[in-house]
Amino acid sequence: MAATAQCFDPAAGQPYACCVARQTRANQALKARQRHADAFKALSHLTRLQIFFLLARRGGELPAGEIATLLKVPGPTLSHHLNLLHQVQLVQRRRDQRNVYYSVQPGMVSEMVRLLTACC
Repeated sequence: MAATAQCFDPAAGQPYACCVARQTRANQALKARQRHADAFKALSHLTRLQIFFLLARRGGELPAGEIATLLKVPGPTLSHHLNLLHQVQLVQRRRDQRNVYYSVQPGMVSEMVRLLTACC
């Protein structure tokens, strides 16, 4: 485990015990779970990855029709992919009368980023 200068005890040549305990708790709290594997699996399809990147870059909500137009994906195909992304909690949706708006689900995304960076 790499220790920052703040957490490193130069006299002992190792991290302070409180920093080690804090890092251990953080690692125990964040473990790869089936929901994370399902989310990564969902992103392994090019169309779903493109949808996810589009929503992430926009940073807000997009109506399904606009996503279909921008990515040139037929409506039924897009609906299938958006439903799968919603099931694995990568996107959230909001219905407003006749339109359905999609956006990135920030909680799941930040968990996945923390999982990927915790091991590197």
